[in-house]
Amino acid sequence: MYTKTAESGLMGICVEDGTIKDVNEMEVYDCWETKSWALKLCVDAVLTILKVDQIIMSKPSGGPNMS
Repeated sequence: MYTKTAESGLMGICVEDGTIKDVNEMEVYDCWETKSWALKLCVDAVLTILKVDQIIMSKPSGGPNMS
């Protein structure tokens, strides 16, 4: 893969037979920017869930005892 991408940045792995082919020949058009934003948004969602979970699991503050 490294050798082929050094020759041309338009190489990719064919999932059907495992060979390295030109993505234009396979008609695979992929956008790195889309993947980058999807990963950023996924991480943001996970961090938000973890923060909310941390708030829920925290001990109650020292207020008056209602029992």
